[in-house]
Amino acid sequence: MRVAWKCRPAAIAWRLVAVAAAGVAGDPAAADAVEDFYRGQTIKLVVSASAGGTYDLAARVFVKHFSAHVPGRPNVIVLNMPGTVGTANWLFEVAEKDGSVIGLPNQSVPMNQVVTPKNVRYDARRFNWIGNLEGATGVIFTYHTSPAKTFRDALTRESVMGVPTRNSTAYQLLAMSNRLLDTKFKIISGYERNRVVAMESGELEGTASNIENLAGLAPHWLPKNLINILAVHGPQRIARAPEAPTLLELTDNPLHRQVLEVTMLQAATARAIVAPPGVPAERVAALRRALDRTAKDPNYLADVERAKLEVGATSGEETQAAVARLIATSPALVAMVLDTIK
Repeated sequence: MRVAWKCRPAAIAWRLVAVAAAGVAGDPAAADAVEDFYRGQTIKLVVSASAGGTYDLAARVFVKHFSAHVPGRPNVIVLNMPGTVGTANWLFEVAEKDGSVIGLPNQSVPMNQVVTPKNVRYDARRFNWIGNLEGATGVIFTYHTSPAKTFRDALTRESVMGVPTRNSTAYQLLAMSNRLLDTKFKIISGYERNRVVAMESGELEGTASNIENLAGLAPHWLPKNLINILAVHGPQRIARAPEAPTLLELTDNPLHRQVLEVTMLQAATARAIVAPPGVPAERVAALRRALDRTAKDPNYLADVERAKLEVGATSGEETQAAVARLIATSPALVAMVLDTIK
């Protein structure tokens, strides 16, 4: 007997996509359940930064395209919850654990668990890491009006540098430079959204950031050569500032090099999306595959380019493994890192 198949071809195709996205190709019922859950649902992406910054911009460009790749095509919105440890604690303890809430936490969340655990109530290994949208290369820089034009200048004079918080990667980078390389940066916390104005007005001389963040922080700085990149926290020099040394180049001390190398592992979570612990595995798998596809979506990539952002995505599985490696840092090395950035 011939049975009529009543689903439209587009519906059949979407069901196949849903099966693959859920990572349960042998279990169509589980894939159907994922699609059914997300249909008509709103996913909230909680960003650990204020509106208007690079984290926020990256999140808003991402959610514009993410929905199309999630089974059931849910609505996806951005909610701003500025904070580093506090936002991660909320995602771990309070956020719904059904896949309707995901987060874009600060990249230092795993490192903070290792070196400054006092207020940490999360375990970064238990987050479901959905994927990382881009890598990160830290840079120390001053505004063009600062007398400190090179790293050598920073060794001989005090430069006033602003950072968001003591838990931020900016603070950690400047503190490491002071302790390991003998720079004389005066580091002042409390500058998040106002760093650009403070530097341009002369209140601050400089700061540290990932170079990928500069397009959102102050898109005019790099094209107009308004900043001096003093040093790079990465495995190699960068094309935008080939004269700026890496921090690794500036020390032959093997212990100092170990500290610098372990802190570079934070690049694995530069723009990482997480889901709270306890989210059903099939929904985690669906979200991971949706991020993978979004990162390759030509429309998303075009919007990334227009926003002057970067993209270099890694999968959720790769990000999860990198976080586990960072958390497994030996106690002796943790003590050295902690002493360096305190």
